[in-house]
Amino acid sequence: MGSLHHHLQAFLRVEPGRPAYGAGLRAALAVGAPLAAAALLHLPAATWVGLSALFVALVDRGGPYGYRARTMGAMTLMGAVVGLAAALHLPAWAAVIVTLLWVTACGFARSYGDTPGLMGVVLANYFVVSLALPARDVSDALLRSGLFLVGGAWAMFLALLLWPLFPYRPARMAIARCYDALAEHAEEVGRWPLEGLPVAAGVLPVAPWQARMRQLIEQARTVLASTRMGRAGESGRGEHLLVLLEGADAMMVTLIALTEMLEVAPAEPRYHALRSEVQRALAELAADLRRVRLALEKEGGGSGPPAWSAERVKRALAAAGDLPEQARAGYQYVYSLLDRLRDYAHATVDVAARLEDSAPVPDTPSLPSRPASKAPPSSPLEPLRENLNVRSVIFRHALRLGVAASLAMALVSALDLNHGYWVIITVTVVLQPYAGLTFQRSLQRIAGTLLGAGLAAGLVALVRDPAIILLAIVVLFAVAMSLQPLSLAAFQVLLTPALVLLAELQTGDWELAGVRIVNTLLGGLIALAGMRLLWPSPEHLRLPEQVASALRADRDYVMAVASASSDAEAPVREARRRMGLALLSAEASFQRLLGEWRGPARELEPVMALLVYARRFTSAVTTLAASRSERAAPRELADVVRFVVCVLEDLAAAVEQQRRPAPMPTPAPKGGAEPLVRTHVERLLRQLTVLHHAAERVPPLLFKEGLRSGPASPPAAAGPR
Repeated sequence: MGSLHHHLQAFLRVEPGRPAYGAGLRAALAVGAPLAAAALLHLPAATWVGLSALFVALVDRGGPYGYRARTMGAMTLMGAVVGLAAALHLPAWAAVIVTLLWVTACGFARSYGDTPGLMGVVLANYFVVSLALPARDVSDALLRSGLFLVGGAWAMFLALLLWPLFPYRPARMAIARCYDALAEHAEEVGRWPLEGLPVAAGVLPVAPWQARMRQLIEQARTVLASTRMGRAGESGRGEHLLVLLEGADAMMVTLIALTEMLEVAPAEPRYHALRSEVQRALAELAADLRRVRLALEKEGGGSGPPAWSAERVKRALAAAGDLPEQARAGYQYVYSLLDRLRDYAHATVDVAARLEDSAPVPDTPSLPSRPASKAPPSSPLEPLRENLNVRSVIFRHALRLGVAASLAMALVSALDLNHGYWVIITVTVVLQPYAGLTFQRSLQRIAGTLLGAGLAAGLVALVRDPAIILLAIVVLFAVAMSLQPLSLAAFQVLLTPALVLLAELQTGDWELAGVRIVNTLLGGLIALAGMRLLWPSPEHLRLPEQVASALRADRDYVMAVASASSDAEAPVREARRRMGLALLSAEASFQRLLGEWRGPARELEPVMALLVYARRFTSAVTTLAASRSERAAPRELADVVRFVVCVLEDLAAAVEQQRRPAPMPTPAPKGGAEPLVRTHVERLLRQLTVLHHAAERVPPLLFKEGLRSGPASPPAAAGPR
């Protein structure tokens, strides 16, 4: 029941954001205009232009214009070639073999990322449709390929040329989202009660925000790198945006450190005036961050440096009188972090104001230096070589996809099903590399088809005027594509009646809604059977390795911080980035495990706690790293680093081997005599202790037991809580 509840939640979940109105309008024009022309001019062949435009529009996932043009262009050319399969009038046994080979090859497209993987699915589906609807002869097949080229060109015209072309706009929007998230966090911390957060609540505001920030920064980095590819020189908008992206990364680190310090800093009434000034400074920082976001969205605008400073915090600290040494050192560090954030804000506001005229990038010593060189491009065949082995998830998925699709083809041929290619399309769309995701997609596809086919049947029962049906198809396509980024379930519900009505309009058969439901149910069952029986790849086999990798990335981050004199040094920044990506991978693996888990949901709580506290430990390391630019580390820090590295390595090995970690070594090292460093070290060791306790609570062989029989382990193995 826990797994089903998780999938139902996923089906009903709506992602934050706004509908993609532009994508919806483009889809409506891409499909509607050719269909209208086919109806008005009595040219049934023109329908293929609308279908091909839809296929090409589906692979447009946004991003830099150059990348979108290459993606849509490649889809147009390959679709035209694949369409020649319509000239093949193959016997049933040959169609099964060809489907096996082609769909397996399309499955390997995932080696190159999500968008190529989507292209592989679309090409596999178009191949199946071409086999199911053969051309009369070679000239007819060539005509279809030509119409596919026309449809692809029409979709590219709508997506890339009809609206004004701003090459750097996708990168600007991606970086603007980073500054918006920074502003939201600054405002949230600025609204904390003066008495401080309860201990239990302290885990809530930071860990999810860190994960989101790392995702946003990596997305912006990818979009910007793709946009700048092939553009000569390092000046102009690209250089401005690179500075702003590095500024967002630097401010994220400083805000993490500031949040950590405010959580542990004393919050008795005598400190309320001081904390009030800190909150005021954070609110003013958020206003500056939103100025940068607005300048990025409008490409320029805003002038003048930030009007605020951290001096009020410094004066409030001086007015506080005699304070305990450790408390004074902590709030002195809070002041220094705010002062650093003010420098960052000054630099980024200045750079953002120069975007419109592409003025030279100002000298910004407060921001980390930009990378001087780019990594050499890898071989195009490298992703394929990496995945051509039986341990690869993509390798097993490609084989599973090809075998399941060929079995569906054989079944369709044997039963001579009406519109049987819908069965095969359902298999290729539903079947995913991961079992939980396949079940979720199957639920979405089947539920969406049931609701959508019911909507189509109801519409046909009311009206059969071709003009009204055509208008309904266009509207459904527009709304479906607009809602796709927010809800895959809504996309399926609206796309199904559009496709059913389109097929009914072409064939004149107004009873296809029921056929669609039956074929979808059959395809979903084949996909689920394929996931269960053909080279299963359960997530519980991968999660321990992913969690261990995250713990080792934490270990490497600690070592990089210990060997550097500033958190702005390249090795520290790279180690922090690798650590963030490793934690994201582990958290994604855990989310996929939730879809497969058959034991009690409460048994996974220790694993969830382990991941949460791994990120909290990372925050403590980041706070220590941020302090390195304030003072050199004492000699005693070497003992702390050795202690931490030893514990993290044992935790990683214990997770991999599904055993209990060794007890924490005693005594724990001290942080030295310097108050601020001692505060950082105490925080670090406290988070490490909590992380160790979370690992102790994970029962040995949890995943094997939980997936087989329900309870993860006997109660006596639960460990200390």
